[in-house]
Amino acid sequence: MAPSRHDRQLAIPGLGEAGQARLAASRLVVLGAGGLGFPVLSYLGAAGVGRITVVERDEVELTNLNRQLLFTERDLGRRKADAARERLTALDPSLDWRVLDGSLDLELASGLCREADLAVDCADNGASRRTLAAAALAAGIPLVHGAVAAFEGTVCVFGPRGRPCLACLYPEDPAASPAPPPVLGAAVGVVGSLMATEAIRLLSGIGPPRFGELLLVDLERRAFDRVPLEPRPGCALCGDG
Repeated sequence: MAPSRHDRQLAIPGLGEAGQARLAASRLVVLGAGGLGFPVLSYLGAAGVGRITVVERDEVELTNLNRQLLFTERDLGRRKADAARERLTALDPSLDWRVLDGSLDLELASGLCREADLAVDCADNGASRRTLAAAALAAGIPLVHGAVAAFEGTVCVFGPRGRPCLACLYPEDPAASPAPPPVLGAAVGVVGSLMATEAIRLLSGIGPPRFGELLLVDLERRAFDRVPLEPRPGCALCGDG
């Protein structure tokens, strides 16, 4: 039998042909093709997720290149959506890559989530995160969330019915900083890879879902801590607020 690109993955206990078929039939929406988007999109594409829709609104800047490895200096000034489309299609042309250039509003997010099995939040701002979270909750699909600052990061998977949801974790948007946050490229790679792993587990059906468990990553201390999240009373998104 001729080898396939997924042979090593098919050998994973609990995945096999059935899990690979579920990945191939899955539809995914990813917000952001930047730092976290690079490992998330690369590994989900390499895993064989059949349809991946990406929403990205920015242009490639020089300061992106320490962590946003979909892009090179030749892409400076280009729309990230255009450059990402080229790189991702080259990764696996057989997949259905849908890269949208623009901001995510609630109407767009709602339409995308209604046609998806899972949403992944690789955004760099609270407003976009909340928009995607609201749309995913309304559509009844899980949401994988991640964030990074310096050596630290967080990963959380929110269930299709919330309780808790993203707004339980972040009741208010943090105040805007006058300077961009510090980011270590390697930390982004670790957190993005963890996010991709959670997405693959959910889509392929490997193991029980880890809804509502916050993973705290501190690479300076080489520490990974798991913290259970509780629904926030009166949450405006998933509660009775």
